[in-house]
Amino acid sequence: MEYSTKDVIFMEVGLLKKYEDWVSFSRMKFNAITWIIISIVISVVIGLGAFTFSLFLLQGVTLLPFAFTFASLVLFLGYPYLKTESIIDSIENNFSDALKQMADTLKAGDTYESALREVVNAEYGRLSEEMAIALRRLEEGENIDTALRGFSERINSRLIRRTIVIILDSIKTGSSLAEILDNISDDVRDIYKLKEERKSSTTMQFMFMVAAGGFIAPLIFGEVTAIMGLFSDITLSALTKGQIIASDELSNYIFILIQGYLIIEVIASGVMMGIIREGKINKSIIYIPALLLIAFIMYYAATIGIGMMLSGAF
Repeated sequence: MEYSTKDVIFMEVGLLKKYEDWVSFSRMKFNAITWIIISIVISVVIGLGAFTFSLFLLQGVTLLPFAFTFASLVLFLGYPYLKTESIIDSIENNFSDALKQMADTLKAGDTYESALREVVNAEYGRLSEEMAIALRRLEEGENIDTALRGFSERINSRLIRRTIVIILDSIKTGSSLAEILDNISDDVRDIYKLKEERKSSTTMQFMFMVAAGGFIAPLIFGEVTAIMGLFSDITLSALTKGQIIASDELSNYIFILIQGYLIIEVIASGVMMGIIREGKINKSIIYIPALLLIAFIMYYAATIGIGMMLSGAF
């Protein structure tokens, strides 16, 4: 499927708008464009530092600068999203208690406005702050429908959006909102417990992916690289100048392939960790950078360490 220039522009604007929403919701001190520029500059500086390190200490062809630059860029650019997800998670965690409190207030004969005020005055963190905005809009003359829909749109949580829709439908049909809030509160608590149980039940799989992607595979690749480097050094004395140049080029090509495969393996592991642990592929943006840094540290630690041991043996 081909996209026109206009479609591409609209998609880019939509992505930037979504990113601005993340930055705004997470209450960062910078706007979206500024944070993107800061992320790029910091990542380039880290990449240059990694390049300088590899140039003087590793003295060979390496993808270390690319890996560190990529990991830093993903981590910094993904920070607003990760912070937003963390805030939404805390809101969902407190949402069932807030609904229960609203139900108790309504059962006592108070109004919707009083029920919202009870939640605002309670210490539910960001949830109380977002409810305060809905309450203020209600006090300024907006109806309950508009105030609560604005609340759900700001938070952008599927759980909260669906709950608000049920609440508004109950108000329109004249159903007993107190009882409905009571039932929804129990359902929301059960859903959140299921999410936590999912994390607990996948701990072993998650740790296996961390061990395999961040430690075992890099150690194996590092050992292979060290052995190949030793064999290459041993055979250099028997080669002509032209053969030495060709051998160095071939060795560098193989080392780049090994490191490239390591990067691909880490990305795949990070994606699977996000899906297994969180059920969201987007959450892999926190696992991939961390795993990539660990993997390359382990890779070069194994390469240098085993290389030194083998050199001493020969």
